[in-house]
Amino acid sequence: MTGSVAAASSRFVSAWDRTLDASPAYAFRPFRPFAPAADRDAWASLPRDLAALYARRAAEHRDRPWPRPLAHDWARFFRDGDRRTYETQYGEMRRRVADDLMAFGVAGPDGERGRTLLEDIIDGVTLICDQSAWQVPAHNAYVRDAPQLPWPDPDRPVLDLFACETGQLLASALYLLGGALPEPIRRRIGRELARRIVTPYLTDRFWWMGEGDGPTNNWTTWCTQNVLATAFLAPFDDATRRRVVTRAAASLDAFVDEYGDDGCCTEGAGYYHSAALCLFGAMRILAEAAPETFAPLWGDAKIANIATYIARVRIGENLYLNFSDCSIHAGLMGIREYLFARMVGDGEMARTAATEWAHALELESGASAGGSGTGLDPMARIGALNPMLEAGAARDMLRLAEDGDGQDDRAGCAGHGESAGCAGSAGRAAAEPPETYFPSTGIAVLRGGGFAVGVKAGRNGFSHSHNDTGSVIVWRDGAPVLIDPGVETYTRQTFSPRRYDLWTMQSSWHNLPDFDGVMQEATPSCEARDVRVAFGTDRSVVEADLTHAWPAAAGLGSYRRDVTLDKAARTLTIRDDADGTFGLATMHLMTAVEPVRLRGKDADAPSGEHGTSAEAVASAGAVTFRVGEALLAIDRSAETDGCALGDVVVEPKPLDDAKLRGEWKTDRLWRINVPFRGALRVTVR
Repeated sequence: MTGSVAAASSRFVSAWDRTLDASPAYAFRPFRPFAPAADRDAWASLPRDLAALYARRAAEHRDRPWPRPLAHDWARFFRDGDRRTYETQYGEMRRRVADDLMAFGVAGPDGERGRTLLEDIIDGVTLICDQSAWQVPAHNAYVRDAPQLPWPDPDRPVLDLFACETGQLLASALYLLGGALPEPIRRRIGRELARRIVTPYLTDRFWWMGEGDGPTNNWTTWCTQNVLATAFLAPFDDATRRRVVTRAAASLDAFVDEYGDDGCCTEGAGYYHSAALCLFGAMRILAEAAPETFAPLWGDAKIANIATYIARVRIGENLYLNFSDCSIHAGLMGIREYLFARMVGDGEMARTAATEWAHALELESGASAGGSGTGLDPMARIGALNPMLEAGAARDMLRLAEDGDGQDDRAGCAGHGESAGCAGSAGRAAAEPPETYFPSTGIAVLRGGGFAVGVKAGRNGFSHSHNDTGSVIVWRDGAPVLIDPGVETYTRQTFSPRRYDLWTMQSSWHNLPDFDGVMQEATPSCEARDVRVAFGTDRSVVEADLTHAWPAAAGLGSYRRDVTLDKAARTLTIRDDADGTFGLATMHLMTAVEPVRLRGKDADAPSGEHGTSAEAVASAGAVTFRVGEALLAIDRSAETDGCALGDVVVEPKPLDDAKLRGEWKTDRLWRINVPFRGALRVTVR
């Protein structure tokens, strides 16, 4: 595969134009993510644990008052930058409706439980319909990167991520409940969907649509998927749906065009779910509604690479190489990864997704009453589309996870969209993903000898990026050695001109040096050049010229970094060589556990056939640390001009942010600061 961004193409638009040329009044097929609640046989066929989980989620809300986000909660974003207060209540309101919908499907319309759930759903959808705005305050703007407006305009709705998902949720209520929902409520929902979603989508212009307003990102597919779901789950006529598809096809083309042919998500593994998996959602709707037009696109090589990106940056279950605004825990794989893999014919990824989904189900099913469980991403439940897809594929996923037997994927699609065009068979999962290089972003993934290593030899200055060109993430035997801290809880500052004042965005809090204190900047011109990547059975290498990854103020004449994974020796070496007019460079190495400095005979290596002492890992004069079960040896060049380089210093970085504390399961990270001139070698064993 190649990594260059392809010339503008029109996969979706061309296919749709051919269809309209042949049939201007094209009649769509129904989109059925799962059966409506009135189909009792379909709902009775759900796996017992999943049906019980749907019922329990709704029961956990039963005695709680409905969240009611107020105007002063909205205003907090503008007063002190707080997003959480408003968005937590906003999300809880929608999650409760989504959970009630799935529980109603399990319970059915008859009986006391069904009637109680229906009343609760009506309360929830009425509250949502009564809200002044469906967008959140952090997104209340019409122009990309413009300051947010302090109050919503009720006459000009903003279609942001969550407004579009709200439309999908209410359209799902119309689809699932059918005639069980009172007609006045159905008409109220229909009117709000037309006024707040479909009409502005067709008549206004939003930056994420990919119509020349700058680059696309995860918003493009997230919003497009949910507008399509709104149009096809609610009873809009085919003329309206044709107009929606026309605009959606252009947006999807713009999104796919901006990816490299290698399928790498520039926004990181955490945004795969919001970007690539929403591309899957949009394609799933289109391929069912117009199968002869859109189902063939599952066979597109670039779309297949976008689908399988997540498997190629995976370290282990719910562990990922986390460049950009991404946590190490990007979420257990689930229904969408499984179906996307099936659609593009990647059986290994499908099996991994089925296995992780089954584990997530086990985790949440085993959670104590009153808890939300730990396995499933609660944000995936602010809409009902994904749970409906999950219900349709659950038995197939459990079968694949439990017995591992491959099956023909076209047969496996029965009950959840045969016309969507599944491809391939499940296959046998590989023990470890292959090594991968993504030229479009410069990210290389090295594996072997117990290591999973990510190297970013790309550039800065794109959506959700950090100033981290040249940084290296190192995991050994499933444990972190050199880390990327990730990103804190989003606030107003995160997406503002002061974004790079945040420590997590800065190069000196990645595994990179500064030069006389000068750090990298957030511009595309801060880039790696002359990158060479070579994968081998015994050894893999990444080499890059990082001279231009720092601004001129750094005083760099040249700076090269070579990363070598010796798989037989179970050793990773990072070699740096820098010269220029700077006085002193300081390498920063980030760890998740406290590095323990070793001296003499105390420097024993981890046990095992390749175990050795620290003296064998590093040359004389090196500083050696134990980081967890790994040894980290730091070898500097000799002193220059008679001036000592200074000692290697370890400093704690307290974590004030609850999100980072939860991800790393600690209240602090650690940074090793290494003054050097000329050459530096870091060895991990």
